[in-house]
Amino acid sequence: MKFCFIIPIHIKHYNYIYNLLNLIDANKIEIDIYLVFSNEGDYNIFNKKDKTKNIVMPNINTPTPSIVTYKKFYALNQLKDNHNYDYFIVCDAEISIIPENFNEENILNKINKIYENKTIYGGEVDINWVKNITQSSTYSIFGGDKLKETTHNYNLYIWWSDLPVYKREYLSHFLSLIDYDKITHFDHIIYLYYLILHHDFNILNITPLVNHNWSLESYNTRNGIHLNILKNHNYGFSFITPQLYNNNEEFLKKEGSFLLYHLDR
Repeated sequence: MKFCFIIPIHIKHYNYIYNLLNLIDANKIEIDIYLVFSNEGDYNIFNKKDKTKNIVMPNINTPTPSIVTYKKFYALNQLKDNHNYDYFIVCDAEISIIPENFNEENILNKINKIYENKTIYGGEVDINWVKNITQSSTYSIFGGDKLKETTHNYNLYIWWSDLPVYKREYLSHFLSLIDYDKITHFDHIIYLYYLILHHDFNILNITPLVNHNWSLESYNTRNGIHLNILKNHNYGFSFITPQLYNNNEEFLKKEGSFLLYHLDR
């Protein structure tokens, strides 16, 4: 197995994971899923422990600014030397799968294309709080002017535009540059900025291409022309919402979409 899932979990979202595991079992899919529990009590309540690999957070003496971000980075730090995996898909619990496309060959193909194409998809956003997320996730952690230029003066928003997947080979270096117990920012944005600074990734501005003023998080359209424009710019459609899938099922199955997210929205 060249990849696994890391999912921070808390009690009110257990049903999403139970449904996910039932679907995986029904389709006889073999996949490693690491659930990250906040404490021993939460872990003890979970009733499908035998179906997952599990990480239980240690007692935290100093409160962290963002427990979800901390749990994700803590798990990555625990697994960064585990050579059973080349990649870690780190996402929330409110997910499901498209069984026809949920197989190792397709998923690895999607992941490899992300790291081969080195393209991050971002849209223009003229909202101050979004710009503040972009700015605080750059200068406060990495500094320098390259990210200011790459994000068009903090106007390009990239959160969850594409599958949130981390490469094990890069993790030790990446984690050495951040104090993840102090981070309040969106975890995957920080990692994408790292890829820009250290591994020659670039941001593609999707706004003039598909007239969309946001990242591709929660993107939904019935416009086949826009979907094909994204496809022609090497977008993989790995990680999509149920709404986009329901509106374009034939196209997305053919493109190999395999993961549905934001099931709670």
